[in-house]
Amino acid sequence: MPYPGESAGKGGHADFVRNPDVQQFLENCTYLREPTDEEAKELASQFIPAPSGQPRNLPRYVVASDASKSDAPINDKLPSTQVGFLKVSHVLIDMEKYADLIDPVNRFVDPFRVAEMHRAASPVTFTMPGSNIRYRGIDNVKHGFRRALFDQLTVDRSETKNGQVLARMLVALGDNNLVVSSCPICHAQPGATFDKGALARQCSECGGEIYATDFLRLHEGISDFGDNASAMTRMMNAIEHLMLAGFIMQVFEAQPQALSEIAFVMDGPLALFGEPAKLHPRMQRLIFRVNQRLSGMGLPPMLVLGLQKTGAVMDHARLLEKFLPDGVLRVVDDDYRNKFITGTDSPASNFGNETYYGQDFLFKTERGRIFNFAIPYPFEDKAAEGSIGFAKAKIDLARYGSLIERACDLIRHFEMDLYENALVPVALAHRHASISLVPGGKVLDLLVRSGLKTALR
Repeated sequence: MPYPGESAGKGGHADFVRNPDVQQFLENCTYLREPTDEEAKELASQFIPAPSGQPRNLPRYVVASDASKSDAPINDKLPSTQVGFLKVSHVLIDMEKYADLIDPVNRFVDPFRVAEMHRAASPVTFTMPGSNIRYRGIDNVKHGFRRALFDQLTVDRSETKNGQVLARMLVALGDNNLVVSSCPICHAQPGATFDKGALARQCSECGGEIYATDFLRLHEGISDFGDNASAMTRMMNAIEHLMLAGFIMQVFEAQPQALSEIAFVMDGPLALFGEPAKLHPRMQRLIFRVNQRLSGMGLPPMLVLGLQKTGAVMDHARLLEKFLPDGVLRVVDDDYRNKFITGTDSPASNFGNETYYGQDFLFKTERGRIFNFAIPYPFEDKAAEGSIGFAKAKIDLARYGSLIERACDLIRHFEMDLYENALVPVALAHRHASISLVPGGKVLDLLVRSGLKTALR
């Protein structure tokens, strides 16, 4: 590592260029590569015409979400001592009002109606102790982080203050019987069981507090001395999915039939990674049960859509894009993924078995834009078919009913020119969730520094 202000030597790369071991290493690596014209045409022939409703099968409302984070050092002299900021934004789009944005006389967009749509955005912020920060005088960073997570997820952020906090949503996802298998302090087993009325309990062995939020295991990625940015990223991912579950459960309890008219759009895959990954089967079960209830009421299923702008699937799609005709679709089955995207010869029996609750699709619209979207698996869990059986069942398009057609119609309706392969709801949510480096990041830096100075007086 260089000293601050020290520039790198101009010939530092020469040692790698001259080293024959480097070339041998590269020759032993396989990786995603651009297909030949013949291969690309063969792959393109496997796409099918994308389904389309006549007229388009669109929801009444769209709820889009996005999240971002920033890690701010407390001052220039202590760059490794940081506070973490998370922001999750949700935008509600009324499809009738969206249709009225353009004046039918002059065809210009009404700026006042656009401003009203922006005001419908609802950002939620979280502040967490990052690297080298002790919270509430707790004697180490990890357990301070646990307490801070509990505090942040037990704040009632609803306008009506009805007690619908994220920690209770987490318990509700576990059918009101959430189990933390061991004490995160002394590791004694069993740990604790929680219901909606008890979100914190004492360990019978060490007497320390165990929180319902310990179920997410986010504290396991926290170090007393290292960089905790990855743990903050895991937390951002988990909270965004937990908030989606919260919205679904609240509407389901109040007016379940309304969910058939709402589409939820998330920026990113329908998956959870790392320590909170065991939340993903609960998300899958919730969505399946809601859609079963809607089916019993004679209503169409709720649409949940995950959109990925980057990643290996999108890299592959861009390599293939020029060979694809417009208006085509392909399910990304495991064989296709393993052969052309991940390049593995010994794949798992079911891709994403421990992380994903949604199936990936590739879709090139009639206007020539390509998208990687996901919709939830139409199963309560992955166990009934077994791993190999589930890998086959999840790509049976008939099991998704109208959801694929509705997802394609929604993408067609909202595709936009401002960014590459972007949708209006996601762009709006990102605008309200993103924390810019300047001035947003700078303001957070100043906030951290002034806040800590006040606390130290």
